[in-house]
Parts: sequence; structure tokens; C-alpha cells
Amino acid sequence: MVDTATTTDTATAPRPPRGIMTMLAIDRLSGIYATGLLVLFFTLQLPGLFFTEVTFKTELASVAITGILAIGILVPMVAGMFDLSFASLAGLSLILVVWLSAETTYPEIVLALIAIGVCLIAGVVNGFLVAYLELDSLVVTLAMSSVLTGLAELVTKSSQLYGIFTPEFESLGRDSIGPFPYLFLILLALALGVWVWLEHTTTGRYALAVGSNPVASRLAGINVRRIRFSTFLFSSLVAGVAGVLLAAQIGIGATTTGPGFLLPTIAAVFLGATQVKGRVNVVGTLIALLVIGTGIKGLQLWGAEPWVTNFFNGAVLLLAITAGTLRTRQAARRG
Repeated sequence: MVDTATTTDTATAPRPPRGIMTMLAIDRLSGIYATGLLVLFFTLQLPGLFFTEVTFKTELASVAITGILAIGILVPMVAGMFDLSFASLAGLSLILVVWLSAETTYPEIVLALIAIGVCLIAGVVNGFLVAYLELDSLVVTLAMSSVLTGLAELVTKSSQLYGIFTPEFESLGRDSIGPFPYLFLILLALALGVWVWLEHTTTGRYALAVGSNPVASRLAGINVRRIRFSTFLFSSLVAGVAGVLLAAQIGIGATTTGPGFLLPTIAAVFLGATQVKGRVNVVGTLIALLVIGTGIKGLQLWGAEPWVTNFFNGAVLLLAITAGTLRTRQAARRG
């Protein structure tokens, strides 16, 4: 005989309260909390210096190019590929625009199209070797990075180049609307477009499927090769545009500029993968940019030596990889 009282009590018993970490989504939004703590810390340490509109504007401007490159390489990563040539692509694009501005009388739009076209050629080579010849993406893009660095050295002859640009072109990289630099607004527009594509379109879901299980995707009728090839084209296109914007921002071309974006960009994408969705995603990447940008700007204003920036970026990348690996293992145990 069933004890109806027990059954009723069990059915109406309240659910155990959710943990405070779950309620606050600390595991998925830790970057926002970390940014808040960094802002609080540096505001207290640097009163009247850190928490100002000028600092806010310079921070957004400093992370804009990194963010644009991060959104660019996020797309091949969604499809399970890695593009390590993006930093050298952006550097070559920068150098070509600066060099052509001094050597020719072409308008900046033509210079930009030439630089972006060269980057797209590199993207075609990357995509063909990886998608159709099925070579390892890390090896291919690392080799391409070396090729591009060599071309950059050929153009610059290992010296700095100085561009000659119109004020309108320079304003694209240096001016702002209120506290928001044009470059940061371009980043937001690009991020919005990629977010819509990835989360709300069929081809975006196909790319996610390819990255999750390429064999099953192929059996389901998805053209895996075409999707992978397209992601490398997109990554190279974004890198080319980033180089053009960088030329407008700094006006100087050097072989060391592009490669300097390699570590912070990868750190932003990997840290972003620990936020929001537990995989590479646009919103998480933007949150990661806030963490990295706030930390670096605060350290710079605090008087930290230049090596601290590399140390900070490396530490963030190690933390992101560790957190992502532990989360994956925990999910596997639960499954």
C-alpha cells in the first residue's frame, strides 16, 4: 500500500535552492566580474587617473584591432581549424598600405583594396591546402606566417616606413563619436554580423557542426570542404581590413607590428571560449577583450614595465586553456 502522505509531501517539497555561483552565472560570466574587480582595484590605486573618459576611450581604441582580428580567427576556429597567419597578414596589409601611400599617388581606397587583395590570395592558399588537400591547419598557417613575414621584410628592407595619408583616412583610425572610437564601433559592427551569422543562420550552424564532428557533418550532406575554405577566406579578409585600419591609426609600417597581435588575439578567443557558451563565441570574446584591455591599461598607467604586457597576455592564455580543459573534462564525466 502506498503512503499517500509521503507521496504528497514528496511531490510538493520545494526544490533545493540553487547555488550562489549558479544564480550569478559566475562560471559563464566570470570575465565581467573580473573586469569589475580590475576597474575597482585600479580606480582605488590610481584615483583621478584610471576611471576617466580619456582612459576609457584609449582602452577601447587599444583593444579594437585585437578584437577585430579575434572575431576574424574565431570563424575558422568554429569550424575546427586554426589560423596562425592572421597577425602576419595584418602586418603585411599595414606595410603595403603605408608603403604604397609614400610610393604612389593612388587614393587610400585603392591602397586598401590592393592590401586586402593580397591577404585574400594568402587566404585562398591556406584554405585550399587545409580544406582540399587536408593538410594540418596549424602547420600550413604557421608556414604561411613565415612567408608573409619574409614578404614584409622585403618591402620594408627591415626599416620603418612612414605613410602619407589624407586627414579623412587618419580620422578613421583616430577619431571617435563621443567616448567611442570609430575603430571600436567597427569592431562592434563586425561582431554583430558574425554573431547573427553564427547563432541565427543555417550556414553558421553548419560551421558549428563541422567543428564539432566533420565526419558526421559530411554524412549529413554538409559540404565540409567549402565551409572550411570559406572560413579561411573570411579570416584573411578581416586580417587585411585590420591592417588597413591599423595604418589609419598609427601611420607607420614595421615588420614587428603585426606579429605583436598574435598572443593577445589568441588569448582573447580562448578566454572568450570559457564565457557564456563554453565554446568559442562572439559575446565571450568581447568579454575577454574587456578583461585583457582593462588589465593592460591599468598596468600601463600604474607604471609597469613593457614586459608585464607579454606576461599578462601569456598568463591569461594559460588560464583560459586550463579552464577550458577542466570544463570539458567535467562535462565528459557528467555525460
